[in-house]
Parts: sequence; structure tokens; C-alpha cells
Amino acid sequence: MDAAAVSRALSHGVALEVKFQSLFPVGDNGERVGSYTVAIGCHISGTQVARSAALADLINFQTPADVRLIEDWLAELSVISASRARDEMESAMTVNAYASRLQEYPADIVRDALLVRTWKWWPTWDELRKHCEAKAGPRRQMIAALQQPEPEPQPRKRPATDDEKVRIQMLIDDMFPNRSPEMRKAAVTEALRGNCMTEDVECSSPTHVISVNV
Repeated sequence: MDAAAVSRALSHGVALEVKFQSLFPVGDNGERVGSYTVAIGCHISGTQVARSAALADLINFQTPADVRLIEDWLAELSVISASRARDEMESAMTVNAYASRLQEYPADIVRDALLVRTWKWWPTWDELRKHCEAKAGPRRQMIAALQQPEPEPQPRKRPATDDEKVRIQMLIDDMFPNRSPEMRKAAVTEALRGNCMTEDVECSSPTHVISVNV
């Protein structure tokens, strides 16, 4: 979980809850090769104004580090991890290749991958990429969720008043005159059970759509 991004969004009144899925890959011979989790979605709550403010902050969190700073981090990693001997040209090419690719990720995630994560041996690019993708995934899901429009509020509902029950009963009686009074009354009772009347926020008149079997 990206604690910094979640905390920042919460300061704007937006709650973020990332959804994860566990994956269990297998090797070429069907053997288990470990497991890992990936972010697959994000549930959010908060007003549209709050979401916009949180989104702006999280987009700022996506800023990459300067390539020279990444090169400094790579140089420090080369000192604190073991690696095979390379000549000066090969070392420079390796640093340049890694630094250019790492600029695709936010600065804090790259620093975490190079200096916080412990590497006994100099990591391959595939190892670094997987680590960065795992760290970047939740934040990407948060941003994608915040970019979606705020869902329409659920309509408020209430029980039908006695007057509304009478009017709907009259409507059913007119529509189904060939059915017995008992069947028409039972159909209306079933249709108007519970909180069945929707309050229209755009006007003062309540609305109700009923489906009856008579």
C-alpha cells in the first residue's frame, strides 16, 4: 500500500482503498516459482472537489527523479551490492541504460528500489522493473479511480403515502378491469411494499415505477 499517497488523499477528505489480487506463477516445468500481489482497482469516497484536489497531489507524486540523481543512486547501489567485474565503458553503459528506464517511474519509488530495498547482488533490469511495477501499481490505480467522475447519488426512497396507494390502486383497476378486485389489490400491495417511492430531487413530485403481475 502506498501509505504516503493514501495519507495525502485523506488530508483532502478522500479515502482510498486499493484492491489486490494474489498471483501464483509457475515455471516452464509446472513448478511453483513464488507468489506476488498486484493492484487491480481502487475504491474511493469523497466529494468531487476533494477528489480533484487529491488527484492533483497524486499526479505530482508521479514526478520522476532527474537522470543525474538516479545515476548517483545507481553508483551508491554498486558500492553496497556485489557484482561481477566490469570495465569502465560497460559500467557507464549499464548505468545509462538503467537510469533511462528508471525515469519512467516516480522518484520515491526509484529511490526505494535502489537504496531502501536490500540487494545482495547487483539486480538485473527485470528484477528492478518488477519491484518498481509492484510499488507503482497501487498509485496508478488510485489515480485512475480519482479520474473517474463522481457517481450519481442513489435516489432517496420512502414508503408510499395512503393517497399514493389509492391513486395507484385506481390506475391498476383501470389497466386491468378483467382481473378480480382481490388480485388487483394484492398486486398493488406487493408493488408498494417497503420504501418504494423515489423522491425526485429536481421536482417536488415523487415518482414510482411499478411492475405488477395480475
